[in-house]
Amino acid sequence: MKVNIQSLEDDLVEYDAELDNSFIDHEIKRFYDHPIKMHVVLDKFGKDYRVDIEIDTLATYTCDRCLAEFTNHFKAQQRQLFHVGYQEIADNEDIILLPESATEIDLSPYLMEMVLLNHPIKMICNEDCKGLCAKCGANLNIESCHCSGDTIDPRWEELRKFIK
Repeated sequence: MKVNIQSLEDDLVEYDAELDNSFIDHEIKRFYDHPIKMHVVLDKFGKDYRVDIEIDTLATYTCDRCLAEFTNHFKAQQRQLFHVGYQEIADNEDIILLPESATEIDLSPYLMEMVLLNHPIKMICNEDCKGLCAKCGANLNIESCHCSGDTIDPRWEELRKFIK
C-alpha cells in the first residue's frame, strides 16, 4: 500500500483500508487468509512524517500440541518515522530517509515486518491443551487415552533396577 504525500499539509491524516495477504511472505501467508483491516495515522510536520500503522485480522493456526486447527485474533501496530531529504538530518537508523523527489511512501515492507515480528512462534489453541498421546495419537482434549503407562522403552529397562 502506498500513501501519497505530495500535497499534504502539516496536519494529521487518517487512512483505513482492507487488504488481502499479497504483501505477506509466502512462508506464512497461509495463516492469514482473512481480510486484513489496516488503519494508518500520518502526521506531517515540515519534511518529517510520523506514520502509525495498525493491522487487525483473524489468523488460522494449527495447534503445536494437539494438531487441531483454530482461529485467533491477530493485531499488530508499529510507528515509523520518515524524513524527506538528506541534508537536514543526521543518519539515524530509526528514521527512514526519502529522496527530495518522493511523492509517496510505500508501507508494504513495514506491513510485512509487522506480521513477521508478531507471528507467534508457538501456536497453542489454549493454555490447557493436553496435546496428543505419544503412543496411540489420541487427542487428549477430546478423549481419554487407553494406553497403559507401564510399558517402558527396553533401552531404559536396566535403570529400572535402581528404583527397586
